[in-house]
Amino acid sequence: MKFQLGAFAPGRITILPLFVGQTGEQFGLNLTDYHGKKKDHVVWFDQDGTRFVVAGLGEQKKFHLNKLRDAVAFGARAAVKEGATEVTVIVPTVEGFTTEQLVHTSVEAYIIGEYRFDKYKSAKEPLTVETVTLAGADGALSGYEEAIKTGQIYAEGTVIARNLKNEPSNKLKPFGLVDFVQDLFKDSANTSVEVFKGDALEDKKFVGLINVGKGSVNPPAMIKVTYTGDASKPLTALVGKGLTFDTGGISLKVGVRDLSNMRMDMGGSAAVIGAMYILTRLQAPVNVVMLVATAESMPDAAAFLPGDVIEYPNGVSVHVGNTDAEGRLVLADALIYSQELGAERVVDIATLTGACAAALGSKLAGLFGEESVVSGIKASAKVTGENVWELPLWDDYEELLYSPIGDIRNITEGPGALTAALFLRRFVGENQKWAHIDMAGPMDGARTHSYSNEGATGFGARLLADWVLR
Repeated sequence: MKFQLGAFAPGRITILPLFVGQTGEQFGLNLTDYHGKKKDHVVWFDQDGTRFVVAGLGEQKKFHLNKLRDAVAFGARAAVKEGATEVTVIVPTVEGFTTEQLVHTSVEAYIIGEYRFDKYKSAKEPLTVETVTLAGADGALSGYEEAIKTGQIYAEGTVIARNLKNEPSNKLKPFGLVDFVQDLFKDSANTSVEVFKGDALEDKKFVGLINVGKGSVNPPAMIKVTYTGDASKPLTALVGKGLTFDTGGISLKVGVRDLSNMRMDMGGSAAVIGAMYILTRLQAPVNVVMLVATAESMPDAAAFLPGDVIEYPNGVSVHVGNTDAEGRLVLADALIYSQELGAERVVDIATLTGACAAALGSKLAGLFGEESVVSGIKASAKVTGENVWELPLWDDYEELLYSPIGDIRNITEGPGALTAALFLRRFVGENQKWAHIDMAGPMDGARTHSYSNEGATGFGARLLADWVLR
């Protein structure tokens, strides 16, 4: 599919986002009965045969970029249903937003709105659109080719994250994730990939990963991708949890009718892989290392047990109260390693706790951490539309981590999302600026809505890339 700049041309499907009170008169329309409310979408045919997909943006004073994403994504799906080959997207003019932002967002939204995961379906709906022209509300657009390029790259990062999370667990094992990452970055400039597995895990003392993975016939690995776009910049670490399937281990998940979405327990790794793709494709002037701790958590005679004690190389001993609280154990390895590498800023992201999903629902990720990092992530969330809500690292709850046999335990009573974040803080360097994102809620969607189709949302890829670039 090709994106280009140009002008409105009759005869094509045209995606026309309108604010409340706008009638589309400059395109020969007179939609006096159309109110332009958010998600007020219609397909309308004019007398010349141009098929307009009219999409509401709501009130101008309440505009944010996700409203444009919703509108363009709706139009993209409508174009697929119509079997169109050429589509025009009218880029609105909005006070307080640059044309570059609006073009970038429109391209991004079109690609991720059209997305579907039908790899294993025998009947596939064809994607017929060959050319998408971006036009201005008041005439032709020109000079925004770079915005088209960045919009495509950001969308591709999200698509990568979605594809990885949607992949069935029998098709994506830990070493399969290793292979994917090695192939994805093999030709990327200023980028290197290093993988630790087998004896190398022992040598690096990745004790959490070793214990979580030892119940599976599919061994664990630590994946390290280093991108040096500007060696003079401080090193930033992006850390992702990569559990390709989580049964709960010996503390088997119970009371859940359908466990198939536990294939998405590597959502944090998908987010950081997508973010690194964006940064390397942009050849951004940054200095970043990505760490993915990948394993498969299974019950087995060799699996680690409730009551075990894991001794980490930073001196912290962890009493395993429940093997289903395994994500924090593998993240601890990566956080310690980020210190060894000299990372000054570090963000970890994981589908970590059901408690966070219960508290914030499916539209918000929980955010914890040091203020300078947290504020930057919140600013990026406003741009990318991947929404976060800051939660407290409440020191008084440290006592809930108490263990009679270790320094701390991996499961607690009470506020599970908060205590999980406090657990992770034990493995962060004293001088590191750190944040933790719990994305259990926005991991996936049960149905098509907004610019997300049913299945994985790809949450976090664009968010993290935007934050690194700040």
